[in-house]
Amino acid sequence: MSKSRKKKSKNKRLGLILFFEILIFIGLVAGYGWYYVNHALDLIAADDTPKEEIDVSDAVTETMTEKYKTIALFGLDTRDNVDMTKPGMAHSDAVIIASINNDTKEVKLVSVYRDCFLEMATGSGGTQKFTHAYFLGGPICAVETLNKNLDLNITDYVSVDFKALTNAIDALGGVTIDVKSNELNNLNKNLQEQVQVTGIASDGVWSAGEQTLNGTQATAYARIRKVGNGDFERTQRQRAVISAMVKKAKESDFSTITDLINTIFPQIATNMSKSQILSLAKDAFGYDLGDNVGFPLANETPTLGSKGSVVVPCDLLSNVEHLHEFLYPEDTTYTPSSEVQRISSAITAETGYGDEFTEDKTTESPTQTNSSDE
Repeated sequence: MSKSRKKKSKNKRLGLILFFEILIFIGLVAGYGWYYVNHALDLIAADDTPKEEIDVSDAVTETMTEKYKTIALFGLDTRDNVDMTKPGMAHSDAVIIASINNDTKEVKLVSVYRDCFLEMATGSGGTQKFTHAYFLGGPICAVETLNKNLDLNITDYVSVDFKALTNAIDALGGVTIDVKSNELNNLNKNLQEQVQVTGIASDGVWSAGEQTLNGTQATAYARIRKVGNGDFERTQRQRAVISAMVKKAKESDFSTITDLINTIFPQIATNMSKSQILSLAKDAFGYDLGDNVGFPLANETPTLGSKGSVVVPCDLLSNVEHLHEFLYPEDTTYTPSSEVQRISSAITAETGYGDEFTEDKTTESPTQTNSSDE
């Protein structure tokens, strides 16, 4: 593996996505009655941007619309109480596309690498690392950039800030993670910074193996980027933490869930309505976390002058085709749009990387997370 891949993502800050945990929490507290549920949802920052104004791809198929629900999940690099619905406030450090099969309730997760080289949805954004889309135009720009480059129909998003992951895991009483021996050193280095930034004290993690990590330890684990395949393997750790949180939430009592809601809901922003969230929450315990993978699957990692070290899809067109096969396996009618074809050619012309999808350029294969519900 090349050194450039091992060095991917210099960012030392992380916000992870709590969307599926949120649905489970709401499903659990629904037993308290409509008044409490509505009060809890009022704690979340609401984005009232009309969804009909969000641009989606012309290549969207009937299967994508009717059989699947696709949602964008953003973890932001802010540590302050900023308005997460506005431009210029934060970059997206963790980006996950969630595809929910409406019939089977299977949920597939795709981590879009923060340095993925795409064309921004803003008029003057040009090609940039995807992480810049959120800063340039807020969550709507980030969503539209995904739709534009990946032929998607996303209109719903959920964002969380930096401390939400740590607070949520502590409220749950920790999560079970299988820590490898070669991860311990970097985990503890990250942990020291976590303590300095958040003020939340924590012991180090001194032994490998399956164990319960507190919020600071688990966040430090999810931030590891210098062990294994850089940012590619880091996104696998992020998805492992998400899976472990879902499992722990299902096992928690009402007191734990209510304390957790009061702690983390003010650190969440979304444009989903209460009715949408409640509709998804009613199936909370039926969700099955399926395979997960990173995008782009086949890539190169050059340094492009002032744009820095990036992850270039090789090529975008063939990567998008594979993405749709993964997210929407029952969709046999999808054809890449002329827009994706144009962007793919433009990225190739700019970077010099234009080979179609080949196995030797793939970073990871679809996998289950290392913390299952079994």
